Amino acid sequence: MKFYGNKVNGSYLRDVLPSSDDDVELVKAAIAYGSDASTLLQNCLDNKLRLDIWMRYDHTVPVAPMLLRKLLANVGNNIFCNLVPDILHSKVIFWKGYGAYIGSANLTGKAWNTNIEFGVFISEEELLTANIGHELEEFFDTLASYEEIFPLTEEVIVEQEKIALLRKSLDKQADEVGERQRKHKVWEGPVIHTTPEKAHDAHRARFIREWSNGLSYLRNIATQAPQYRPAWLNESVPAEWQADQFLHAYYYNKVKDGAKHPYEDFYTKNKADPAKALKDGLQWWSRLPEPPSDEDHNCHERAPVIHELLSPENINNLTVEGFAEVCKSNHSTFDHVKRMKLEVLGIDGSWVSLPERVEAFAEWLWARKNQSGQTIKDLLIYVMDSGKPEDIGDRLFEAAYSEKRKFPHFGINQISEMTGWARPELCPPRNGRTSKGLRALGYDVKIH
Repeated sequence: MKFYGNKVNGSYLRDVLPSSDDDVELVKAAIAYGSDASTLLQNCLDNKLRLDIWMRYDHTVPVAPMLLRKLLANVGNNIFCNLVPDILHSKVIFWKGYGAYIGSANLTGKAWNTNIEFGVFISEEELLTANIGHELEEFFDTLASYEEIFPLTEEVIVEQEKIALLRKSLDKQADEVGERQRKHKVWEGPVIHTTPEKAHDAHRARFIREWSNGLSYLRNIATQAPQYRPAWLNESVPAEWQADQFLHAYYYNKVKDGAKHPYEDFYTKNKADPAKALKDGLQWWSRLPEPPSDEDHNCHERAPVIHELLSPENINNLTVEGFAEVCKSNHSTFDHVKRMKLEVLGIDGSWVSLPERVEAFAEWLWARKNQSGQTIKDLLIYVMDSGKPEDIGDRLFEAAYSEKRKFPHFGINQISEMTGWARPELCPPRNGRTSKGLRALGYDVKIH
């Protein structure tokens, strides 16, 4: 965590902007006031990053029309602005995969350079360690759910330009006259007071709805995948695994571009006809003369390890050594552990191989219990072997997000991927890469 106070401590907010070498998937921001297009917006344009930004709307012209015009002009470059009437006052920027800024700075030149501001940048690693990244996601999901929020349009900009002229000429009378000019009425905020319990229930409902949609897309791909099975993939590989590894190959070889993740560009191109994009992708997959990114190893060696160790017959006898093998065979666990600090895992030394780090992670997690007193083995049994098969989405949500059940550094992508390898009949594997592949094909899914 780093404090940014501009001249107070010599750390300027402009310096927190990611470079082209940083691994950023997308950007979400909620900033009340703004006039500057040269910092956050320009950085997103330069690095071809999707930006979803929520800004304030009222009759005092909180966002300069010049900035509004620049935002609207770049919709084709994946810049999307929504306006929150009257009550938005937050200043938060979330670079997914890189970190988050939370502080006092609005989107103005002075706030980013000369004002005395107070804010902190929390790195992606720190967000993961504190297990709070999902709370940022939930903040933006909740913000987007309010019906009173509306997208930026040309009409809104023209209105705000007129009000700005009125304010300049009328001065003291500007508020009253401007309020009569505005088309969207004053919003006093949500009518219903949200308790933590209600927020949790709303999060659950959104998750299960999205998860069910994603599951139907994956199962549809699984019904078609065996017809397009490449020659080097064994016929005995379950259809659900074939679907996952098709998406794995498609994402890493057709979509990802170095440190860039342009799946939103693909989504925009393919959302009108996902079926065609899927057929084209499966035909490409079927003609591959060899696995482009270890798909054979994943299906023939890694997945069977998880399938065997977490089978209904064996899961109750799972040992820490067996759990370490499961973690080493799970793509999202490998990817997560790469970003963990060695000291969190209790490792001393400047260099440790990734498999050794994953083993240390497995031992570290195995020794812990959640607030319900469950071990990690208990949690896996709960997800895979309790309740009805059709309620798997509900159990996955509980395991990843419930305060009583969740474990640090063991989120939804790891749990759902393990479940898909171990019990493909319950659901195909799904992790962040799976979701990106689906979205690139034009399916409207969330990247967890």
